[in-house]
Amino acid sequence: MKKKKKEEAGEEKNAPKKISKSSLSKFCAFWGVTFAALLFLVNGILQLLKERFGVNPNGIEKWIVGIDFVSKLALLIAVGVPALGYVNDKKIGWKIVYILSITFYACFCVYRLF
Repeated sequence: MKKKKKEEAGEEKNAPKKISKSSLSKFCAFWGVTFAALLFLVNGILQLLKERFGVNPNGIEKWIVGIDFVSKLALLIAVGVPALGYVNDKKIGWKIVYILSITFYACFCVYRLF
């Protein structure tokens, strides 16, 4: 009897953990902001090299624009996932505002590339 109870308890401990919505939001928020901060730092260093020291290798502008775009998308994920959790329990008006906001943000991030 005791062996069965221990085995059942052991199965519960070894079962895969389910990811809750709040832990997913926290994960996306933390890593999105961290990744965006690192990319903004790299972008700033490239800008400094270009403007202050006259370092201008071929294609540095494309790198700067690309890094800026990826960092903005990381922030979109970092903020968008928790915001979606907030809006899910709200009325339809809040959801429309959320969708429009995310769409405008994404469109202007892409517009910056051209």
